[in-house]
Amino acid sequence: MRGCNENKRLQMVHKIIDTNVPLTAAGRNPQATETCVLSCGETISQFLKGEIVIVVDADDNAIAEYRNNMYPDPKGTPAGQFLMYLLMNRNHPHRVKSLSLATDETGRFADYPDNDDNWTTNDVRCKRFDPDDKKWVALALRFKSETGTDAPIVNAADRCWIAFAAQLQSVGVALEILCRDER
Repeated sequence: MRGCNENKRLQMVHKIIDTNVPLTAAGRNPQATETCVLSCGETISQFLKGEIVIVVDADDNAIAEYRNNMYPDPKGTPAGQFLMYLLMNRNHPHRVKSLSLATDETGRFADYPDNDDNWTTNDVRCKRFDPDDKKWVALALRFKSETGTDAPIVNAADRCWIAFAAQLQSVGVALEILCRDER
């Protein structure tokens, strides 16, 4: 018979959290509705309670982006709490899963499926996939190749994730859009 902690660990949900989620939860997205802010806050709360294992890269590209956009503060905004918890738990694989991402000689992620930037959309604001978001896609595909399961990329309300949803889905990337109607 398994103990409660062992059952909980077996049921852990892995997710990749786009920077806009903790920032929206902290009220730093002026276009976000109250419902969107609450939804993002709930995702951050789940992470802080240990219900979500966040997936980051071993070279700290994800953590560098978080650090460039928020400050660790255990009693501050949801973004500050998120970053503080992440930094304090980065060596605990049941809270933070760190993966190695291979890069080529130009620094492009080997796991990113469109390094030649052939993907386009009809949305004039999203003609090419955001270079800063390629790390999230590479993480999702690396996680899937190593575990056989999805770690969805969680996004607040970035219209470009939705614009590229078909291409991402075609290569096996799962998206979780928290505020679909707010793009």
